[in-house]
Amino acid sequence: MRKLLIMTALLFGFSLAPMMGSPVGAQETASSVAADLDGWWAGQLSASGYGYWSPGIVEVWGYQETACGPIDTGIGPAAYCPVDGTIYVVPGYGYGTAEWTTILAHEWGHHIQRLLGQGGYPTEAGELQADCFGGAYVRSAELRGIIPQGTGTRGMSLSIRAGELTFLPDDMDIHGTGSERGGSFMTGYMNGFGACL
Repeated sequence: MRKLLIMTALLFGFSLAPMMGSPVGAQETASSVAADLDGWWAGQLSASGYGYWSPGIVEVWGYQETACGPIDTGIGPAAYCPVDGTIYVVPGYGYGTAEWTTILAHEWGHHIQRLLGQGGYPTEAGELQADCFGGAYVRSAELRGIIPQGTGTRGMSLSIRAGELTFLPDDMDIHGTGSERGGSFMTGYMNGFGACL
């Protein structure tokens, strides 16, 4: 179970470390964007004939037990545990709004996969689909004025930089290359949720 959480967490954690220090942190962005993510996905799934329930959001300040195993602030900025349907957020990461929006939208994408019956052991296809779901949300939020214009460009750049983490053990190479990740994000961004299915 721990592997399910850790592999999702590693998606962004190490490759984005140089971006730390931006003025907007997890608490502010998580509270403003999470409410919109929740409402938007409830509407998308309802319109497509699927049920919806909100993921939990838990801040990680130190070591704690989860349904996916123990975690601490070393998980990276955020991780989704499919066992308990919770997104774990580490507030200490000082990313800006675009970065946090992209990270939360990706992790929410893993929750959507669970609701669609696609959750489970992480795969490259699943990671790329979560990027696609994230891109679909980011475009909608930009158009509705929830987040600043240009978030999509920064989100695509973030996805590219978070491409395959080559220093991970072989069994964790499931994130896709930078070009695959950026392309998946842009598929959702340009074509919407339906293009990600």
